[in-house]
Amino acid sequence: MVFGRKISRRFSISEWDDAPPDPHVLSPEGGAPGGHTDSSSCGGEQEDVTTSLPEMNLSEVYSALQRRESENSSGSLEVANGARRGGQGGHATFNKKGASFRLFHRTKTMEANDDSTVAPSSSASRTSYSSSAGTNIWNKLLTNAEGVWDGLDGKDVFNDDDSFLSIDDPLDVPSCTETSSRAMRRIMLGWWYETRHFFKTVWNNPLITLISLAAFGILCGVGMSALNSERDAYIKKQQGMVTFIASETGAWFASEFRKAMIPLYSVQQAVQHSGYFDELAEKVGDYPLHVIPATDYITNPTLEDVPKGMIFRNLTGICDDPQMQQRWHDIVAPVKKDNGLDDGSNFAYRLAPRGTFCLFDHEDPNAPDDNFGFDTSISGKAKFWKKVTSDIFGIQDPFAMPGMGSGGVGGTYSIFGPFGQPDKEVVCGHLPIYTRPSDVTSFKPLNIHGVDVEGGWGFVATFIDWRQLKERSDIYATFNDCQVEFELKRKEDGVELARSPKADLLTNENSITIETESMHGIWVNRVGRLDGWSPPWYPGAVAGVVIGSLIIGLLVASTLVERQLHRDLVGKMLPKKAVTKLQRGQTVLEKYNLVTIFFSDIVGFTSMAGSMRPMQVMKMLNELYTELDKLVAKHNVYKVETIGDAYMVVGGAPTRISAPLAAERVALFAIDAVNFVKSWRTQDGDQVFIRAGLASGATVAGVVGQAMPRYCFFGDTVNFASRMESTSKKMRIQCADITYRLLMDSPNKDFKLIKRMEGDVAGIQVKGKGHVITYWVEGSTSRAGNVQNQIGTKKKNVEPHGLGRLEEEEEVYDDAEQGRAVHERSSTDEYDEFMKVLYSSGGTDEPNDINMHTSDEIYAAVTAQDWRSLSHASGGPLVAATDDNQKLIVLASTLLEHHLARVHEARDADTKLPYSMKEQIGKFVADVAATYGDAKFHNFSHALHVTMNMNKLVSMSLDNNPLNGFSLVFSALVHDAGHTGMSNKILSDTHHPLSEKYDEGVPLAERESIAIALGILFRPEYEELRVGIFPDVFDKIQFAKTLFQSILVTDIATPGRVQLGVKRFEVAQDAQGAYDCSLCPLAHYLDSVLEGVGLEKSDKEDHPKEFIVTHCGLGRCVRNEHLMLCSDVGHLMQGWNNFIKWNYRLYKELHTCFKKGLCSDPRTRWFQDQIGFLDHYIIPLAKRSSVYFDEDFGRELAENAAANRELWVKHGVRATQIMVGSATENEIEIESLTLLRLYELESF
Repeated sequence: MVFGRKISRRFSISEWDDAPPDPHVLSPEGGAPGGHTDSSSCGGEQEDVTTSLPEMNLSEVYSALQRRESENSSGSLEVANGARRGGQGGHATFNKKGASFRLFHRTKTMEANDDSTVAPSSSASRTSYSSSAGTNIWNKLLTNAEGVWDGLDGKDVFNDDDSFLSIDDPLDVPSCTETSSRAMRRIMLGWWYETRHFFKTVWNNPLITLISLAAFGILCGVGMSALNSERDAYIKKQQGMVTFIASETGAWFASEFRKAMIPLYSVQQAVQHSGYFDELAEKVGDYPLHVIPATDYITNPTLEDVPKGMIFRNLTGICDDPQMQQRWHDIVAPVKKDNGLDDGSNFAYRLAPRGTFCLFDHEDPNAPDDNFGFDTSISGKAKFWKKVTSDIFGIQDPFAMPGMGSGGVGGTYSIFGPFGQPDKEVVCGHLPIYTRPSDVTSFKPLNIHGVDVEGGWGFVATFIDWRQLKERSDIYATFNDCQVEFELKRKEDGVELARSPKADLLTNENSITIETESMHGIWVNRVGRLDGWSPPWYPGAVAGVVIGSLIIGLLVASTLVERQLHRDLVGKMLPKKAVTKLQRGQTVLEKYNLVTIFFSDIVGFTSMAGSMRPMQVMKMLNELYTELDKLVAKHNVYKVETIGDAYMVVGGAPTRISAPLAAERVALFAIDAVNFVKSWRTQDGDQVFIRAGLASGATVAGVVGQAMPRYCFFGDTVNFASRMESTSKKMRIQCADITYRLLMDSPNKDFKLIKRMEGDVAGIQVKGKGHVITYWVEGSTSRAGNVQNQIGTKKKNVEPHGLGRLEEEEEVYDDAEQGRAVHERSSTDEYDEFMKVLYSSGGTDEPNDINMHTSDEIYAAVTAQDWRSLSHASGGPLVAATDDNQKLIVLASTLLEHHLARVHEARDADTKLPYSMKEQIGKFVADVAATYGDAKFHNFSHALHVTMNMNKLVSMSLDNNPLNGFSLVFSALVHDAGHTGMSNKILSDTHHPLSEKYDEGVPLAERESIAIALGILFRPEYEELRVGIFPDVFDKIQFAKTLFQSILVTDIATPGRVQLGVKRFEVAQDAQGAYDCSLCPLAHYLDSVLEGVGLEKSDKEDHPKEFIVTHCGLGRCVRNEHLMLCSDVGHLMQGWNNFIKWNYRLYKELHTCFKKGLCSDPRTRWFQDQIGFLDHYIIPLAKRSSVYFDEDFGRELAENAAANRELWVKHGVRATQIMVGSATENEIEIESLTLLRLYELESF
């Protein structure tokens, strides 16, 4: 919404219950169509033929009109008996629910405006809106002959609101089937639009995809982490349970084996110490005593086969002695009973004196002893007997029994098995028997498989029923109840002890092994689940986590899409800053000091809208303004709103940019908008014309109220922009004077601006403003950069900007109506004469772009400027002040190129500067420009101003040494390179890194600038340029001395250095005065001079005169210092505009330091300090420097300084107030407006 501009309402639409009327034929009581009550407002007289109708309701009217539709042929509406027919137009009056209305059918009219003429409509369009009853809009609405409100082509269109299923015609009620079909179609279309919009938003905002994927990944990761943690806990629990069962089972078996071996130990001790069997061993004897011949038990009675078989000995009468057997039974029976092993686990015991089976005690007294007389010490058929006998007699300490506790007596043990018997699985346990210690020496050693065992008597054995032990352990039932398979083996030999039915299916993945130590050795029990250890719910849980994460990821994406759509929609309606304030409940109110506003409207829109249906009007405006919206985005301006056919755009708000740049963007938008409309046509092929206006100034913007918030602009600038549009002409752009000034300072473009003339009078009368000067914006061209992209200007094939002369000219005209910007200017006669030549060089009345000229032409324009207005905005397009780095680089390159060319000509008149060297100059200047920061005063724009000052002073100087002149211009360009925006005192006080880089007392900023400049110059890519500047050592020394002298002297904030400069001047001017060598400015920096330009000490020795400061040399040094000082502070010796401009920028730089806490507030003494600076430094400097110029120019320097002092005394207080206000507001565009206000003080 725009306040300050009166916008008339084009038409109105009344609300109806049964059918929506056409706004061109229906209006409130007694009113003309569209709310106009005066027929003359439509551009002509209109016949008003009235038919009086009896009061009736709308349904009756509707029915009557339908019945009489075929009878109406002249354009009137016959509603009741007695109605008379009308001619070109008419109206009928009737009541609807108590409200009186008129029906209108009017003729098409045109606005009486010479600028509102539009191209005639097509014949089809005219026919559609003729006055015949058959094609009357009202009849169409009543008969529903055409879907006027459904779409432009009569087809249904999808609506996003709930009116899609609404019934417009009360007589056309759809059936239930039709309603369901339409509802389904609406649902499907809605789903399609939503889905398409969703994916389009996601595609345009990759961050949504990333965040959604991140949410999905994080949720998946967290979920899977938690899930895996639960799974691991479950697995650990299951494996822990199985491990416990397996360990308990193994421990039980180990315990049973220990229990089974305890009675055997008791038997061993009884046999060894009872004395019952002392003589038995001697009776049995050793092999081959009592051996049974091989033929008795071996089928092949060869002696060689005897060792392979089982050797039996005939012990009849020895071991079957009843007394001996009774003794054996008397020992075994109580041992079994006392140890509770009469349960059948240990079902038999055997005694083997001298290793031969002798006595046998079985739980079944009738059980035969099949191995009676078997000699284990010599038989080799059964390998385990060899192992058993070797094991039980192989331990050196026969009195240590593992597992029986410390201090026990006896030997070691051996257990092997199980092995099968017809009805049992048997495990055998063995313990050795030794003779009593007192009998060892008299007892014959026992020979075990060829090895004598001292004291060996024999061994005792027990037979354990392994099957019964397994049954007692419930190992099968226990593991089966846990749904666990197992396989129990002995680790040493892999003998299988027990296994479940499906143990073969166990793998390393689905099972674990548990080891148990027992007297039988180390048992390894592999236990596991065939379906693995993972819980059965794990796959489903994984799927749930993935699906849940996906759903949440989609919800996140949906939320982000909705949020993005909301932000996009709100962002199109309100600026981001305004939205933020509204969300915080704050008031949105912002002040903009200098913006540029664009207004446009469609010429003849009222009459055009009268000949079109509302939907056609809406579609036309939508198509047109959609294209203009694209131009808004292209030029980065802000679209405020559209009101009917009016279109409003603002530059410089709400995003704050410099005022010239804002004006440039809006003007470029306006030019593109007009050019687009030239080729645009409506759906019927009609052409549309617009008029546009631009104005610049201060505005206030904000949001008023809470409902339906709109970002509105208020102020006189809005009114003025509207006036610029309304007083403009068809397909032209009119701008106000301040906009013209801003476009003159455009950073990137040169605009063709033509002053508007009405006859012989410049300007026009504007309501509320009086007579104002305005300008037509005709076009624009690029100010710098790619020449081929410039429009509307004469292009030439030239070398890079300012780096060479014109080699070839080729005329290419893009548009004869576009050209260069025309500037009003005042200058000296010399400069005016030069500009006349320059203006006429292109064959037009306008100047060409800077890159359309040779370096000589640019140099001539720069040097011909008046000193007072040097590089000011009024100086013309080639030399006007600008902050555009591209143009600054071109100008600086041109000056360096010219002075270096003079150096080469002085060395050799026939030598021309090669193109490659010119190219290096341009690159060098660009590299130097890149070292300048964004300080308000010490920036590249100021460096160029100082360079142009130096160029002017060198040209006015009485000295004509080309190398010295080039060195001075070079020094002026680089003298503030790398400047931080802080003084040397601040650098030192804050311990800036520069203060540590250089010695105390050295001017830090100036010394760093020298180092930066020489660092760039001595890069390998500038070797040719260096040779061009100083081809020999002599020139290198001269260049270095001038560079150091002229830059170091610019440290004017150090009083001691300033006083030495004055002293040097006095000595240099007094030819008879005494000279003190300490006055030499390079005395403390000689090593730096040598090192900086790559000079060796030998060079100093070879050129001693160049390092001896004579009176004459001191004079040249002082002259260079004064030229540099006058260039550096030259704005104080020029006109008021230059003085106040750079004074303001210096204040802003100091104010920035103050805000950072680096210095005191500059505003407190700014007015007084400037007077003191002028009195004690500038004016004396100007007077001293006058000796280096001719009388007139020397006097001008001092007079200008005095004039600026006088003006400052007069206006300084007000100027300081303006500066303080602008610096406090801290707005980008404030500088242009502030400078305009400061410039105007001179005329007061």
